[in-house]
Amino acid sequence: MARAVRHDPEGVASTVGTIFTIVIVLLFIQIVVAGVMPAREYEAEWAGSIGAIDSFGRLRAGAQVASEAGSQFAVTVPVGTSLGGPFSTPSEGRLSFLPGDGFAMSVSLRFVPNLQAASVTKVDQDVILLMDSSGSMVWNDPTRLRISSAKEYVGQLTLPDRVAVVDFDSDAQFTRANVGGPVHHLFTVGHNGPPYTEAQSDLDTIDASGSTNFGDAIRIANDEFVAYGDRTHAWVMILLTDGRNTVVGADAMARSEALEAKALGTTIFTIGLGNDLNEPLLREIADATGGTYYHASTAAEIRWIYLEISRRYTGSFQCGSVESLEPSFGTLELFMANRRYPAQTLRLEGGAIEVRQRGGSLVREGPPIEHRPTTDGASLSLTLLTFVGEPWVTNGVRNEIVQLRVLGADRVDQAIAKVPLDETGAEIRTAREEFAFWADQGAATPSAAGAVETPLAEAERFALWADENQTARDVEGAKFLADRAQGQLSTAVVALEEGAARGEIQGWLASSTRDTVLMNACRLDQWRNWYDGVSIRVTSGSAAAWALWFEMEFSDRWPGVTTGTLGDETIVSIHAVDRFILATRVIELSLGGA
Repeated sequence: MARAVRHDPEGVASTVGTIFTIVIVLLFIQIVVAGVMPAREYEAEWAGSIGAIDSFGRLRAGAQVASEAGSQFAVTVPVGTSLGGPFSTPSEGRLSFLPGDGFAMSVSLRFVPNLQAASVTKVDQDVILLMDSSGSMVWNDPTRLRISSAKEYVGQLTLPDRVAVVDFDSDAQFTRANVGGPVHHLFTVGHNGPPYTEAQSDLDTIDASGSTNFGDAIRIANDEFVAYGDRTHAWVMILLTDGRNTVVGADAMARSEALEAKALGTTIFTIGLGNDLNEPLLREIADATGGTYYHASTAAEIRWIYLEISRRYTGSFQCGSVESLEPSFGTLELFMANRRYPAQTLRLEGGAIEVRQRGGSLVREGPPIEHRPTTDGASLSLTLLTFVGEPWVTNGVRNEIVQLRVLGADRVDQAIAKVPLDETGAEIRTAREEFAFWADQGAATPSAAGAVETPLAEAERFALWADENQTARDVEGAKFLADRAQGQLSTAVVALEEGAARGEIQGWLASSTRDTVLMNACRLDQWRNWYDGVSIRVTSGSAAAWALWFEMEFSDRWPGVTTGTLGDETIVSIHAVDRFILATRVIELSLGGA
């Protein structure tokens, strides 16, 4: 027989009490979680960020010390933060390798390997720049780097070099005829000697519209050389295009005009920008005239190509001016999407570790560099890291293994000599006295002789004064005075050439004195190069942070450092370097797995 359900008021009370207790416990847990979990999440994300920075530091250190090609090592990188616990959400990260993301770091210096051999080898030149202004330049060169690079190249020219500019798209015209003005020829003022400001401003008239016809550009440049070229100068064309001829008959014209240029003794250098190029034709044109074809993958590379071409003709002396340039690129990047601790991006680039947060950027560890004082200047050591390989990206919260393999390593130890300024002052005095002796013998008129002797005397005075400043450890003051001495030597050269042209100075005296003056200008250049030291150029979205790191690191070290930042570019000059040791590493990065 079924039993009746017995009413039990105590049991009900017990159940209610149990439920009430559970509610209280849940409220307590919620209070604890709400109060404790954010702090724990913050601590976990902070610890994860510190661990990531530490792993980047180990990557940097390993890449710096790995000096043997073929050596390999691996570093574990925490991509995100796993917070743990039933009420927490992991903070994911993104680790990626960017072999060419626009960042570039380069190191350059000038030095004088041999002060004793003294011969002038400058080649005077007539240059015509053939600049592509077709519509494709809108996307191939959106920031007009080809224009700024050409301006810099023009600024490297020296007296008596001359320059003209051709704007070509569907057809070709000289500037300023391309914008409705008069043609600016090789002999136009501002094109026929420094300052070449007119030629540089003409480059701003180059637009980006129309088709491509560089055959017509070579044609009108040939006509310019025939009509106005100086036969005592080297004749040079630099043709830059980002495509192929799209006008009927332009290829045939280009080949024909290249042969005409060869017959005239003109050298054509060709630069192809991007990937949609008729490289065989550009190479054929250059080879036919004794020039060189250069390929620029991006517009940023055009600058270095122009400078490479300029080194073939700019003034050089056995006693001086050799330039060294080493680039670095490739970026390892970790983005940590923290929720409590500030989200941040870590970047390993150029051998430095950079931290980017919403409030700004910080270079946490600069490139591997060591600075030691010497008697007059400093000894500088730098390791430059370049990362190559296929791009990759991984997301999540797990640890990833980054594999590094050294493809190449090199080390250069260069002593940088400097000519004592008092010796240069004495050499200038000797040149002035020798010129005055022959002028008194009738080799120059009194007025022409005075026009030469006066700036030489000023150059001597400034050089000796600069030496006094350096002895007093005022290298900035010495640099200012050395620049003034250099300017006076330039004035003396102009006076020599003008006096010879008027027949007021005998040719042999003008020529021999000019060589001596140029040699002393070279000696001053060498001292100024020593003062300028090592230049480090950084192109980065955090350029200002790089400048700040260098200022904090070197501003209190004699003779000091100067920085300049414009947009995404910072240029740092570490002054008065007597010895420079540059180690380079080319390292392949790959993702090894968990």
